[in-house]
Amino acid sequence: MEFRDGGTGQILSGGKEGTGQILSDEKAGQVTQSRAQIIFYYTFIICCVQLLHLMRFPRVKAEGQGLYHCISRVVDGLLIFGSTGARALEAEQFIALMRRLEAFSGVRVLTYTLMANHIHLLCEVPEPRPLSQSEVLERIQACYGPARVQALQEQLGRLAGQPDALEQSNRLLEPYRKRMHDLSIFMKELKGGFAQGFNRRHGRYGALWAERFKSLLLEAGQAVVKVAAYIDLNPVRAGLCADPKDYRYCGYGEALGQGSCTLAKEGIRTILGLAPSICWEQLSAEYRKQLFLRGAVATSRHGPAFDSAKTQEVVDQEQGQLSAQERLRCKIRYFSDGVILGSRTFVEFHCQRLKQKIGLKRKSGPTPLKILGPAALWVFRNLRVRTFG
Repeated sequence: MEFRDGGTGQILSGGKEGTGQILSDEKAGQVTQSRAQIIFYYTFIICCVQLLHLMRFPRVKAEGQGLYHCISRVVDGLLIFGSTGARALEAEQFIALMRRLEAFSGVRVLTYTLMANHIHLLCEVPEPRPLSQSEVLERIQACYGPARVQALQEQLGRLAGQPDALEQSNRLLEPYRKRMHDLSIFMKELKGGFAQGFNRRHGRYGALWAERFKSLLLEAGQAVVKVAAYIDLNPVRAGLCADPKDYRYCGYGEALGQGSCTLAKEGIRTILGLAPSICWEQLSAEYRKQLFLRGAVATSRHGPAFDSAKTQEVVDQEQGQLSAQERLRCKIRYFSDGVILGSRTFVEFHCQRLKQKIGLKRKSGPTPLKILGPAALWVFRNLRVRTFG
């Protein structure tokens, strides 16, 4: 029997009936297989493209020391930070945890702003360096308190007499060392630690932060100054205050309002790249001028934070200086919570009365309120102050 191939026209011979049908079925099977392969390849390519969109872009980190603008938002737009009531308490809790983790990790927060539902941090990650045992314990105490250090010292004491004491001591402290000098770990512990406390205080469950934090690697110099000004001007652009000095929960407001803490002030010094010999008054004036110069420029999303007249007044007329009244206004809480305010003699006299009346055992004496000049006023209690407004 003879059969003609429909594709080539060649004559096919076979010894049995139905051989042509078999060859036709084989060819159809090959076509079907080819179509299936094409569909598989297209599907594979589409899945790869979608996967690339879903994959996290790798975080860009500097080798060694680096400066970063970090941003993180609260889930569902919850308003958790504010300047009054429970929201102010949450802001205080966040800052306290942030400062403890700074002391532990070595990551410095040069300036920051806590908005109602998101945060901005300008962080400096130092060059990693080996830390001695005493330095590690000092950092642990700054974050976790003396009880944790005492427990570790007891463990280290028990290891001291063993032949491999040094190796075992390093193994004991290694988990702490691994958490230092790392931006990702710092942000993870800051956000995670605050979320646990927030949920516990409010009887809440689940995630508090909407996403992993975003970070922008910055070059020292003008890039850092511009980003710092952007961060400190956030509450002004949001209409929460007319001047960043009046917003307690930003780095600039803390530097002006908290005389007993130098972290915020030293952060501004690093931002501007000024030498330690520059006094705080000059430092503050220079940064204030930078804030108003940057704030006079409109951004892609917002108009200028300050009008040209206000900018000229601060930059040209005032040279960035705050008057004594304005500087005192930033520390107004001393007038309500300072317990005793007046001359040194006045405060010391009433300190003695308190010792006699209630058995006060305080050893330190009155604290000078230096904002009005040398020894102008004295206060009984040196407080963590918040700005007025």
